[in-house]
Amino acid sequence: MELLYQIVRTVLVYLSALSLGLAPITGGGDFAPSAPAAPGDENTYLQIAANDEGLDTFRPGAVHGGYHYGPSMILNKDGSIDLWSAANGPGDMVDLVTYSRLYNGGQTRSRETVALKPTPGSQDQRWTCDPGVVKFGGYYYIGYTSTMDERGTDNNVYVGRSKDPAGPYEKWSGDGWGFSPVPLVEYTGNPDCFGAGEPSFVLMGDTLYVYYSWCDERGASTWVATADATDENWPATLQFHGECIPPKNGGDSADVKYLDEYGRFVAVFTEKRFSDESYVAVWESFDGLTFRPSGFVKANTAKKLHNCGISGRADGHIGAGDPVYLSYAYGSDWGNWPTRLHQVTLSLSDAARLDDTAVENVEMPVLRRPVRAVPEVITIKAEKHRYEITKSQQVWTMAFDSDSFVFPLLTGVTFDGYDPSVIRMVGSVIVPVGEGTTRVWLHWHGLSGDFVVTVPPQAA
Repeated sequence: MELLYQIVRTVLVYLSALSLGLAPITGGGDFAPSAPAAPGDENTYLQIAANDEGLDTFRPGAVHGGYHYGPSMILNKDGSIDLWSAANGPGDMVDLVTYSRLYNGGQTRSRETVALKPTPGSQDQRWTCDPGVVKFGGYYYIGYTSTMDERGTDNNVYVGRSKDPAGPYEKWSGDGWGFSPVPLVEYTGNPDCFGAGEPSFVLMGDTLYVYYSWCDERGASTWVATADATDENWPATLQFHGECIPPKNGGDSADVKYLDEYGRFVAVFTEKRFSDESYVAVWESFDGLTFRPSGFVKANTAKKLHNCGISGRADGHIGAGDPVYLSYAYGSDWGNWPTRLHQVTLSLSDAARLDDTAVENVEMPVLRRPVRAVPEVITIKAEKHRYEITKSQQVWTMAFDSDSFVFPLLTGVTFDGYDPSVIRMVGSVIVPVGEGTTRVWLHWHGLSGDFVVTVPPQAA
């Protein structure tokens, strides 16, 4: 029965491929750059309130579960929201970044796809997670967390760019953009700690503010750097300014935006994460370099929340009159986390509001999503990230869908981009030609993946 089920689902995967090229997403990131705003009144404090209990934009699958967390959201002129999230991946792709577009306040969305994934044989080969996205100069820039450490520690911040929000993204390589990623921010603390990651961006004129977590023995603090956004290779211009938010109370990553109407930066992050007392902390800054606590969001939000994000325009600003959305993951069953979305209201008060003890949040049940009748394939990959061969070897390829099923790809896969002096591909078989290492790209109905092949000297 299980074999029959897999056969039926595999046939449906091939049928779903017919729709992969339909209804491409166009536009987006289309607000004009924000005009300079005068600093706001430092005698007032920003407050954010969730208008209601919100809605789920993602739910774990009924069979294999799954998760989305750490959302990054860009508001478009038509009211739609471009959404990037960290999500579970297949096999050795532990975390991926998925992309979709939300409509009608999150009631509907486009087909989901994988925008960013690890580069085999590189410094970010373990995972790509915790996305933070900004757009300027015609490119979407996506910052993310990754490491080569299988323990999940000693992370760094990386960044990629693409003209298409769904990717593919070429990655900062130290002196340009390509497929040999090096860190944008390199962690130099205790390698047994989480490290650096969870970036967020705000563009202020020609200056790009880069926020990121620095998680060492003290806990998760937020640090800030700035760069020259007029330079195509702006990562090379990064200047570090150190800590801007101290270690949090069981907290995590800060997502930062600039409020044009109120003349201040706003940072949101979760505290007491995964607990019944969890909430979203609100901090603010008038120079982007030093922050102070101003409020919190707890009423109407789910218990056990973590890893939140707040929407803004493509340059990281929230314009006067823009609808604003807060999103987070929740649930205590590890790796089975829905994502919740609230439209929120912004206001100013005469004093900071910091005592959350009299405010209740909501016991939100974690609901599972039924398996889709027709699979929604979101990425493809080779069975392994890396191959070392001394003789010809078959490459098995697979499709991964949004219900976390993995299916074999038996036809329609093509390979290119490899160095013919190292290997040649005969169908899906790697044939060694000469000593060396090469990257190989695979393609199937508009989806792509890559892997690395090494031919040692004795096989040449």
